[in-house]
Amino acid sequence: MELTRNTLIAALAIWIATLYGSYQLGSKATQGDAPPAVAAASTDAAAPDKATHHKSSSSKSEPAVKEAAPDTLPLKDILAKLKTLNHSGGGMQSPNAMMKIFTLLAKIRPEDFQDALKEAEDMTDQQSKMLLAMTVLSKWAETDGPAAMQYAQEHSKDQGIMGQMSKMSVASAWADQDPEAVWKWYNTTKDDADNGPLGGQMVLVSLFSSLAAKDPELAFKRLDEIDGAGKQMALAGMFQATLYDDDKRAALLKQVDAMPDKTERQQAKQSMLAQWAMLAPDQAIDYVNAQPSEDQASLRTSMGSMLMMSNPRKGAAFLLDGATDTDKASRYDTIVNSWVHQDPNAAGTWLNEQPQGPHLDNAKRSFVTATAEKDPTSAMAWATTITAPDTREAATTQAYTAWKKTDPTAAEAALTASGLTPEQITKIHTTSPPSGLPTPPKPAD
Repeated sequence: MELTRNTLIAALAIWIATLYGSYQLGSKATQGDAPPAVAAASTDAAAPDKATHHKSSSSKSEPAVKEAAPDTLPLKDILAKLKTLNHSGGGMQSPNAMMKIFTLLAKIRPEDFQDALKEAEDMTDQQSKMLLAMTVLSKWAETDGPAAMQYAQEHSKDQGIMGQMSKMSVASAWADQDPEAVWKWYNTTKDDADNGPLGGQMVLVSLFSSLAAKDPELAFKRLDEIDGAGKQMALAGMFQATLYDDDKRAALLKQVDAMPDKTERQQAKQSMLAQWAMLAPDQAIDYVNAQPSEDQASLRTSMGSMLMMSNPRKGAAFLLDGATDTDKASRYDTIVNSWVHQDPNAAGTWLNEQPQGPHLDNAKRSFVTATAEKDPTSAMAWATTITAPDTREAATTQAYTAWKKTDPTAAEAALTASGLTPEQITKIHTTSPPSGLPTPPKPAD
């Protein structure tokens, strides 16, 4: 069963929500109770073996202002550091970077809440925009959930997942205070046209996480009142509340296994594994391996994608475990396409360790696409190892085009030595944008 678009959107939402929930738990926990640490990411690119390695409008309601906590920073300092973290830390695909961002944003002073929301409205970087709005609205909702939700609703139109995550963060803090009020709000607004691809259902993650923690019996009762994708989101929220409680988690998994609709049951497991894989990967892997063989393929794909974000090497091994010859090419591509954006050097090293052959062509093409602008030397080296002629030509064209922007002479020399035919090189010269240098002579036959 393929992952649906809604499931992929939900997985991203749950990924962010789980990281944020883990951060909140860690910040409130007593010493020794903090959640597991997450791995840091690197940013270098690796070339294939024996190739060159080159590093490379406002709401009527406003947040209530409380006395600033000692560990705070002026808004301008936070925004400057946020920009640096987003561009150099690995972004949303790096749990380590996300935790640093949450820690930074937690330092926003209450008196800066309104200015921070206005800054978020004007941001063009969608990740910064979403995370800043999420944090401020969550803090606001701790003291006035209805007002924070009103603001989130008014500013979520046409914002896709960003708007949904803003409401999700409000629902999380508000539900901690009054889950019944959030339930009533959800039922009033769930059919609004502006609620995005999953309707108003993303807030169910936050709502049911709080419900399950406070009153599991009521959570299961409310679950029976929800159908379709909403039930998946609610179950994901309930699972979030059981991540550190083995008994509660076992009870919830038993409930999921009893769901009569197979598709609904599989999608619920995918949503739950998105969180479990990040915080307790070995337990999650054991769970998948214990499932019926006919169910494992879809679970392995969805969970493997999440593992790639938190532990790429473990995620790669998990995705390849049991892969057929037919599956391997796409699995390798999925692995590299995720890993190379977090840590190109580690991804390249891992690629070098794999049995070489045509099954790696698409993965190498993905590597070239991700690294061509920042490290065209390595990108060109990888392009020359692709076996399929058309794929190799396309990858070489991309690496050459990027490289000649900064060093046309070196790019030309690498293209000449790439092993492509004279006809292919002429074609690349014809189709590649000009570099500003004279057109090189046609290669000799």
